[in-house]
Formats: sequence, C-alpha cells, structure tokens
Amino acid sequence: MDTQVKEIIARVLNVDPGVITDTLCSGDIPQWDSVGNLAVLSTIEQELEVEFPLEDLFDLTSVRSIIDEVNKLTK
Repeated sequence: MDTQVKEIIARVLNVDPGVITDTLCSGDIPQWDSVGNLAVLSTIEQELEVEFPLEDLFDLTSVRSIIDEVNKLTK
C-alpha cells in the first residue's frame, strides 16, 4: 500500500516519484500546498476506495501520516 500511496502523490503533484519520501510534508515542495493536499487526499480516497475522517484531514500533511491512515482504514 505504501508504494501505491507514494505513486498517487507523485502523480497528483506532478513530481518524480523519487521525491516522495516518508518524511516529505506539505509545504516541502511548491506543488504541495493546501490545494495540492486536498487533491492528493481526494485522489487517494477515489483510487483506493477509502474515506478519511473529517476530523483527521488537517493532520494528514505528510507522506507517512497519509500512508498510516490508509493502512488503518484498509485493515
């Protein structure tokens, strides 16, 4: 699942997949601003058929936090 999430993030933000590391956070690259974050989360929800709880959306601002949440939701 980690690889899928990273691939989606790279595609949505239109960056090389090698840029997407576990420690990358929104704001670390210009494409990952608040609008970019919403696009990332929305695409992950659609493609991986998960729904992020509204109360968690503001905490999902790093690759690792998104992966952890997806893993939690798919178990």
